[in-house]
Amino acid sequence: MSKPTLIICAGTGWSATRSLMFSLEGYNHGLCKEDHILYGLSLKSNKSKYDHFINHFETIDRQKRYGFTHQDQTLEKYIDLYLENSVGYKGVTDFTNANQFIDPFFLRRIKSRLHDAFDVKVMMIFRDPVRRLFSEVSAFYNKKWAGTNHSSCRDYFIDVLENGSPYHQSMKYTRCFRNWNNEGYNVHPIKMERIYSGDMVWLEKFVGHSIDLYPTSYYPEKGVDAPLIEGIKCQKSDTEVLSEEDYEYAKGILKHEYVFWNVLI
Repeated sequence: MSKPTLIICAGTGWSATRSLMFSLEGYNHGLCKEDHILYGLSLKSNKSKYDHFINHFETIDRQKRYGFTHQDQTLEKYIDLYLENSVGYKGVTDFTNANQFIDPFFLRRIKSRLHDAFDVKVMMIFRDPVRRLFSEVSAFYNKKWAGTNHSSCRDYFIDVLENGSPYHQSMKYTRCFRNWNNEGYNVHPIKMERIYSGDMVWLEKFVGHSIDLYPTSYYPEKGVDAPLIEGIKCQKSDTEVLSEEDYEYAKGILKHEYVFWNVLI
């Protein structure tokens, strides 16, 4: 008896992950996007990080929406939940951007158990590093998620580039990819711009069937003039213009990520 497919999307945020999820017709991704189960489990060995995670995610609204508490989760419960939701579908998807940050030791520890239950495939979608980071920073700035006191999104963006930030680790594309790939998972890195320009041969080969891509606000890049698309309002986050000068400056700082991004298929 063949095993159901589990597609784990491990980021990156602000790179059309929600659009990609909607594109995988025939898969059950109705659990929720961003359930954070695996990510939460990976933090249990670090009390301070896990306590911070629980304080952020274990709200009454999230419990009602998702139907579970993270404190009650185990790997076996995760597997049972996804097996149950794969019945009658091509497979099941876990679209949680924070999966990109899961510690390699934890990935190594759970690998055999996941593969016993599923045909595991991991996809990671990457957008132009500077434009992705600017969209992420814009969302954090506009919603005050990082508690920044900067006078503009642009000032916050430059500060993140020059001084780093614990809130914006997904700018480190190479590290995020290696976390999964080096542990022997079947990982397919995707350049967002390439698939939305029509080149989906390798992606369709990876999932095993043709794909009709759901639209994204991120392609073509229009910044503050990006269209508002039904079901993915969160993609319209840019509220300030990213100048060409700032783009080139940021590109120089993130040059190592461009080496990785430029060679993606």
